[in-house]
Amino acid sequence: MICTPVFYRRSVKPLIEQDIFSPIRETLQGFANDAVRANLPILLISEPTLKGSLSLAPIEAALLDAGLAYKRRFTHSAPDYEPYIQIVGSGEIQKTQLSGISISTIIVDGLRGRFGDPRKGPLTTVAQAHALALEINPMSPRLRRMRPWILSGNWINEALDTTYDPVFSFLRDYLSAEGSIRVIPMTEVPILDFNNYFWLERLEIEEASKEWVASELEIREIIMRRLVSPILHSKLPSTARAEELLWHCVLGSGWESDLASQISLALSNWECISSTEAASIVTDSLVSSGVV
Repeated sequence: MICTPVFYRRSVKPLIEQDIFSPIRETLQGFANDAVRANLPILLISEPTLKGSLSLAPIEAALLDAGLAYKRRFTHSAPDYEPYIQIVGSGEIQKTQLSGISISTIIVDGLRGRFGDPRKGPLTTVAQAHALALEINPMSPRLRRMRPWILSGNWINEALDTTYDPVFSFLRDYLSAEGSIRVIPMTEVPILDFNNYFWLERLEIEEASKEWVASELEIREIIMRRLVSPILHSKLPSTARAEELLWHCVLGSGWESDLASQISLALSNWECISSTEAASIVTDSLVSSGVV
């Protein structure tokens, strides 16, 4: 009898089988099958960026739990070892004769509009890396802890600053439906990064959260209108990002801090130490504990 991983039982299809992954599904599955069968050390390589660290972390977690050897490298150089998994940042993929896979953000059809028209959005390297990691080791406990971070690539992508991101919405709803995340208003998040709410004073947020607990629905609506009113006619944050920050905060199992707050904390590493050290710290933290 085939046992289905517990975190798939509440979803219709595995992540890789979702339509948004159709352009790269065969490539990811083919590389994962070859990597497991060959059982050779794999080079994980990326530029030392937040996107790179968020992308390499799930792959490293899957390899660790599968007992497969690897070495991780944050660098601006091209791969010099095979097989490799490369996370591509900005610019073109550096050509090499070595065997491996290069993952870059692509544009795909996300959700569909009311008239059936496709809404396009970015399928980021982070989401693709999680899909690849699940193909390598679908039973990885470390990967299970990191499940909510599938959304992180879309959160740091500029698409949410300009328009609605249908891929982000699809992935958020997918993770919520399978029970991997809770989506709650910011007034219910135990630990927030107040820097994400630059238009509000910390005291305003704390008072709103206290009032929220004992309030009925009508009062809660008034509280949220009060929190959003300073940015109703502002360009920043975008309407899409403000909606996520105020009404759709993402919490994983056992989390005290929401995803957006943790991403802000992770990004702060690049302000005080070298980019290579910062990328390593974020990846190490995610692999070891599932949070930053």
